[in-house]
Amino acid sequence: MRASAGQILSLLGLALLLLAANEAIHAALSLEGALISECGPEVQMAHVQYNAIMLQVSGAAVLGIIMNYQSDYVKKVAAKFNSGDLKRLFLGMVVAGGSVYNRCGKYCIRFYGKDYTMHQVFAGLSYELYRSSPSTIQITGRGSYMTQLYCKDAVIDIKELSPDTNARKGGTPTIEYILEGNRSIRQESMRVIMSVAGWVAPSLKRTAYGYSVSTRIGLGSSSPLPLNEEYKILAESLLLKFNSYSDSRYPETGYLMSYDPDTCSGFLSMGGFVDGSLVKKGRYAGMEKNSVLRASLAIGGKHFETPASAEKAMEAAVCNSNFDLSALLGRIMLG
Repeated sequence: MRASAGQILSLLGLALLLLAANEAIHAALSLEGALISECGPEVQMAHVQYNAIMLQVSGAAVLGIIMNYQSDYVKKVAAKFNSGDLKRLFLGMVVAGGSVYNRCGKYCIRFYGKDYTMHQVFAGLSYELYRSSPSTIQITGRGSYMTQLYCKDAVIDIKELSPDTNARKGGTPTIEYILEGNRSIRQESMRVIMSVAGWVAPSLKRTAYGYSVSTRIGLGSSSPLPLNEEYKILAESLLLKFNSYSDSRYPETGYLMSYDPDTCSGFLSMGGFVDGSLVKKGRYAGMEKNSVLRASLAIGGKHFETPASAEKAMEAAVCNSNFDLSALLGRIMLG
């Protein structure tokens, strides 16, 4: 019986996945002495127990390698943009949530964060650009992940595009290469950066008529001031109005935030956060950022008798993307 081309490709793909799983298990056997330490001393932040890492192999390292390259988001952007523009997205992710290490002939880029969706995106872009397979491990006790890409070409590219991207030396990274791109890739870069380091946090405010929900989105928490200014320039180039703020606990750093309804809705209209990107903390932790943003905008401007009724409306809207807003408000709004 002759196999079709599709069947051959499927079998080849399965063989590659099995090989990747085998390599992940082999790597895990020497993980404590090699995988973590090889990428630089500061990665000892993980310092997880050896047995704990072994328990995560199938759920993080192996599953990560099998799933990362199946990111629907990466498939879409790879079909739309050329390699130069994909490097802009990759740069945005590294600057917003990663670090670079090259020493003694070892080249590594690490990407951190609690949002597994964005680790899939990072790994997918890594493979699309460099045909190199990153590995993802779960950092036990932190509820976080770390994806490591060992690739000389990737490190060289990042160092050329942002020479000071080096967490160990405290340099200030730059997204100038993103700012040089056309509007389409700047818009996509803004989405990716916001998905990695941005947030949405609806808040309640007292009005003369009761309580209302105010939509708020932001980017970063302690970005170096020059980088924070570049983020603001990127946003303004897309007609998104953010203000800069600073935290006295972290000198020479800042973050962006906007209460402007047009900015919040404008960001959502360009696609918002990458689908699957989750709120990391607070009342809506674990919920999709886009769902929280949509619900907040839909309910914004409506008045509620109590804080509890406003929060109930928000939770119902977030949890049910097909919610009937008019019926919901008819039950819990002021008449």
